[in-house]
Amino acid sequence: MKKRVILCIDDEEIILQALEEQLKNIFGKEYEIETSDSGDDAIEFFRELTEEGIHVPVVISDYIMPGKKGDEVLKEIHQLSPGSLKILLTGHADFDGISNAINNAQLYRYIAKPWDKDDLVLTVKEAIKSFLQEAKIRKQNKELIKLNASLEEKVKERTKELSVANASKDKFFSIIAHDLRSPFNALFGLTDFLIGSWEEIDEETKLELITDLQNSSKVTFNLLQNLLEWSRSQTGKIIVEAVESDAGQIINENIAVLRKQADHKQITVANNVPDGTLFFGDKNMISTVFRNLISNSVKFTNIGGEIEISVNSQNGYHEFCVSDNGIGMDEDTLNKLFLITEKVKRSGTANEEGTGLGLILCKEFVEKNGGSIRVESSRDVGSKFFFTLPVKA
Repeated sequence: MKKRVILCIDDEEIILQALEEQLKNIFGKEYEIETSDSGDDAIEFFRELTEEGIHVPVVISDYIMPGKKGDEVLKEIHQLSPGSLKILLTGHADFDGISNAINNAQLYRYIAKPWDKDDLVLTVKEAIKSFLQEAKIRKQNKELIKLNASLEEKVKERTKELSVANASKDKFFSIIAHDLRSPFNALFGLTDFLIGSWEEIDEETKLELITDLQNSSKVTFNLLQNLLEWSRSQTGKIIVEAVESDAGQIINENIAVLRKQADHKQITVANNVPDGTLFFGDKNMISTVFRNLISNSVKFTNIGGEIEISVNSQNGYHEFCVSDNGIGMDEDTLNKLFLITEKVKRSGTANEEGTGLGLILCKEFVEKNGGSIRVESSRDVGSKFFFTLPVKA
């Protein structure tokens, strides 16, 4: 580590020699005693020292010198290094010069020539002590500012976590209190009506009611399944069991499960992902992702619409796309789509109810399997959901 410097400025060689000798005897082990015989040279030398990262705790300058006077020299040095302590040394007391040095260079002390050696040494010692204390305080302040910024960031992160946790809790109870209770009320209503009016109902109406009962049961079951999977993911109890799986087969299985929903609205579902399209991930999680995305497309596509599942493979990833020509979404809905803290609830084209939980679950499951999910959509044009999965481990 380079030594700190005490800089002495005077146009008289004998004065510089005396200063150097007296200061070196006391401070020579820890400080370099440097001298300069003109103000301009001293300023340039000081600038070079600061650029090299060398600290100059004390600058001692004569007042009367050719060219720049001492107060002007100290003023310029102060601009380069406000923390350096400035001492004005002169045999010609000049009130204006001292005032200028005090006001513009924060003059530390004025010492008259001829000086007392002990007084000079004591003044320099006190100046060095003050410089080191100020440096320590500045360092501590920087550390406190850094610590404060870190704490503020942690508070923000914790606040965000609590906000998400509260939103998750609110979402959970909302689903239980309303979205899960409502389908059961419908089920109870249907079964009560069937039990109480069985003899009066014709066979065709009975079949319609039982079909409605079955459809409502399936919707409730899917909602409950999503709710349970999401709850497990929130508590960290869900484990990713990644294996090599066939995406084409998984998609076909989910289309079969959702076939009646699609047929009811005369929607065509085309799987353009060939069997043998292998990805590395948790089969059950990814099946849930495909089921939710296809189910959403059915929900928000009009009668006679089309849904297509496709894949594009590059850079070690498959990018799957579930697209539809349904009602689409506006920009505001898109920005809130995957956020648990936002309420996004829309009815389907046949007034199907939803919670928005399915897409949040999709995002979590895709990311747990090393992929990412995004969406493109336009009002009355349709939506495209893209998500990636690694080809290999």
